[in-house]
Amino acid sequence: MAHVQEQLSTSADDRGERLDIFLTHKLKALSRERIKTFIRSGNITINGAAVQKPGYRIKGNETIKVYVLPEEPRVSPLPEPIQIPVLYEDKHIMILNKPAGISTHPTVHAMHNSVLNALLYMNKTLSDMGDAMRRGIVHRLDKQTCGLLIVAKDNESHMAFLRMFRQREIQKTYIAVTYNVMTRDAGMIESIINRHPVDRKRMTTKTTRGRKAITSFHVVKRLTGATVVMLHPRTGRTHQLRTQLSDMGYPIVNDTLYSKRRPEFRDPRLYRMFSLLDGIALFAYSIRFIHPVYSTAMKFSAPFPAWLKAVLDEHELY
Repeated sequence: MAHVQEQLSTSADDRGERLDIFLTHKLKALSRERIKTFIRSGNITINGAAVQKPGYRIKGNETIKVYVLPEEPRVSPLPEPIQIPVLYEDKHIMILNKPAGISTHPTVHAMHNSVLNALLYMNKTLSDMGDAMRRGIVHRLDKQTCGLLIVAKDNESHMAFLRMFRQREIQKTYIAVTYNVMTRDAGMIESIINRHPVDRKRMTTKTTRGRKAITSFHVVKRLTGATVVMLHPRTGRTHQLRTQLSDMGYPIVNDTLYSKRRPEFRDPRLYRMFSLLDGIALFAYSIRFIHPVYSTAMKFSAPFPAWLKAVLDEHELY
């Protein structure tokens, strides 16, 4: 067995969750299928004993060790000349401004038009501790979301980022434009998120089982029939912001997965915004963290996309 790549601890909140799902949430560099392979191969131990069933149910207060054996998949993504602005780069990390319409990483079913394809074309050095499909990728943005994305160029930085995300040490700020006018000026959204029981592409908060999701928010601007809201996710669940806002009655504009509503705006600014959208009205605006190697405080903000400028001036954030 290889050396320990990662050690994790479970809590009472994790009790009852499948082992493969737990590890997929914790080790974002690895796909669920890759994790299942590790489990079946005996490369995952719990309290010192190998567990080879992906469906093993977490009992809580356990120590899990992951013995990662790097292995290239049968197919690898190809370089593609996709334009993605690089806002910062050093020997260890990169900060990108991902456009909407581009996936964060390819999959075996969608090998093209991703951030990784673009990075390979730019001939960037990337971490390789996980799947070849996710080299350098430490977190995701949904395909139709634009904004800041962190990339790790070496394994040391990659593992440090995974720990920072798990320990909630990375602060992310999003800006969204939602249908309907929010009545509260600010607050905290706390919910349980799980896969929708019928539509498996969606998530839902209308469940009693799943993972806790926490987001703080404050209203930046109210428009006729819409709200510009700033969001600070404290957890990183799949479709967290999209699901929570939709289930609260404030779906994100143009998010057809979570709202079938047709845009009918009386405010001309909203009409213009909608005409400029090339994804959903969700923008990963800023990010803060401690550099994984240099230990310096880092803060980055992305320039406003054209659709957001149609309804908000940047000075209105302050």
